[in-house]
Amino acid sequence: MATVLGVGVGIFILAFIWTLTFALCLFFSRSQGGLKNMAILIFLLALTITLILVFFPREDPNAPVVEDYTIYDNTIIGRTVLVSFMGLFVLVGVVFVFIFHWMDPIMAKPIKKRY
Repeated sequence: MATVLGVGVGIFILAFIWTLTFALCLFFSRSQGGLKNMAILIFLLALTITLILVFFPREDPNAPVVEDYTIYDNTIIGRTVLVSFMGLFVLVGVVFVFIFHWMDPIMAKPIKKRY
């Protein structure tokens, strides 16, 4: 069984379905007329798909677990340092944008007087 961080594919499918359902419900709640009621239908459809996926799993829960050998990642320190520097420079860039772009002073133009 393929897992990501110890979580199977089904959880990702359910998360995608409910995220899409939430977005579509928000979208249809702002619409006019009978289309506004589509949010209820979308919610019921997502609930039905969720119940089907929960109560009718494809894999046998009593299947023997296959032991995998452990793979060690020897480049984790280098990648961690690289990501840390990238994050640091993103923060420095945001500070410079804030200082030089958003806080750019707008000087008042002098009024020309006629005498």
